[in-house]
Amino acid sequence: MKRLMVLSMALVIASCAATPQKLRSSKPVLEQGSIQDPDYIATCIADGWENMDYIIYSPVVSYRPTSSGYEVTQYIDGTLTHLADIENTQPGSEVKVYTPSLNVGEDSAVSIVERCMLEN
Repeated sequence: MKRLMVLSMALVIASCAATPQKLRSSKPVLEQGSIQDPDYIATCIADGWENMDYIIYSPVVSYRPTSSGYEVTQYIDGTLTHLADIENTQPGSEVKVYTPSLNVGEDSAVSIVERCMLEN
């Protein structure tokens, strides 16, 4: 029940930041470097976000290359809920994660990103 309530709050708030560019104008909820390759991190995040269990919603995840790395987005019921920018650096990646939701407790999508940044 708590998970559904948090998701509902996230969806309501997310409707205010309908585009990736608008979301990037906010402060990232996670900004961290990694020695992992950006392609590996982007693929890992996309796989993880795609397989998240949201009870009544199925997330739609998009993964695309950019001029400096990758962008991964997660939409739930047509609303942008998470965005990860993965920039190519030496040696590895710089990852920024944005979300419009006011998470109470742990954000599973952010936890997936943290796990992907540590895996070998």
